Amino acid sequence: MSAIAEAGPVLIVDDDYHVREMLREIFRSSGYRCELASNGREAIEAFAVAHPPLTLTDVRMPVMDGLEFLKQARTADPDAVVLVLTGVGDVRTAVESLTGGAYDFILKPVNPAQLLHTAERALEHRRLLIDQREQHLLLEQRVAEATRELDLTLRQLEDTYRTTLEALGSAIDTRDVGTHAHSRRVRGYSMALARAHGVPSSELRDIEHGVLLHDIGKIGIPDAILLKPGPLTAAEWKIMRQHPEIGRQLVEKIPFLRGAVPVVYHHHERWDGTGYPLGLARTAIPLGARIFAVADAFDAMTFDRPYSRAMSFEAARDEIQRCAGTHFDPAVVVTFLGIPVDLLAAIQRGDAESSVAGPDGAEAVVLAIPSLARALSLASRDATIAAGAPRAHA
Repeated sequence: MSAIAEAGPVLIVDDDYHVREMLREIFRSSGYRCELASNGREAIEAFAVAHPPLTLTDVRMPVMDGLEFLKQARTADPDAVVLVLTGVGDVRTAVESLTGGAYDFILKPVNPAQLLHTAERALEHRRLLIDQREQHLLLEQRVAEATRELDLTLRQLEDTYRTTLEALGSAIDTRDVGTHAHSRRVRGYSMALARAHGVPSSELRDIEHGVLLHDIGKIGIPDAILLKPGPLTAAEWKIMRQHPEIGRQLVEKIPFLRGAVPVVYHHHERWDGTGYPLGLARTAIPLGARIFAVADAFDAMTFDRPYSRAMSFEAARDEIQRCAGTHFDPAVVVTFLGIPVDLLAAIQRGDAESSVAGPDGAEAVVLAIPSLARALSLASRDATIAAGAPRAHA
């Protein structure tokens, strides 16, 4: 028995009894099983039961013609292979059958050898189409599985990045008891302010990264200056002002952190152009840096430091409003003043989740790296108090 015979029954549809029997004998003599129908309606019923991989149908029949049967059969089973019997010179029927989804047409009178050859070729075509679809589905499944695994890996990598950044911020804070949990609080204020100000969600992560790393440039500031208990000299102050540039050079070398550079580099710019390192003014200052400036100043004023007592929220908000148009972007200040005090208090206590990436994870990832552990445990320092600005980091 041929491979085609093993595929299933051949459905023969013709209203002429003698033609049906002749066609059945041709296929049976080659080992095929056959199902017979005298019109399209009978053929549809037989098709639903037998699910034949190959159907041979006449066109002109009572009750339902071959072209209507072809349409319904192909709708029921798109993989069904249908050969249409047509008379010599009936070009229109041949075109309609092929357009309707027939694999081929067979001219009457039938040549048995040609018929069997066409049937074998048609069913081989069907088998290849099914195999191709199954391979395609298998490939889609494998791609979907690989994509899920990649997504999981990326989420895990993002979690690692996030906890690393949190560790960097925490490491800076732990060097100075006066700035305990400063990075966490400023991140919270900054994210609340950025969302309230309408910053697109696609930009929030870069601002968050910049906030957490804003003082990373202090790695390059000598301890004698960074930890000096008294006022800085003019020469020392010049060196201290280099930390935004040092931070920019560090952060921009890390591809996934490059979006944080605007906050790291410009977090000491002022709205009136009197800040540093570039003396940018107004909207030339990146929005993330303008948002950070307000959040950082608010935290500096509302948290106890060794050299000063915390202001009340109301007093700090009044001071920020007073400095709108000089130190701060007036529009950002308006947004900040609209944030509920209860939310600000929750952020200060650590009760409000503020991270774009989600809840805090382990925060000691990079602290095991000795060189970073030493460098990143440097204290943040208030160096703008003498200049009369709200108490924010130098």
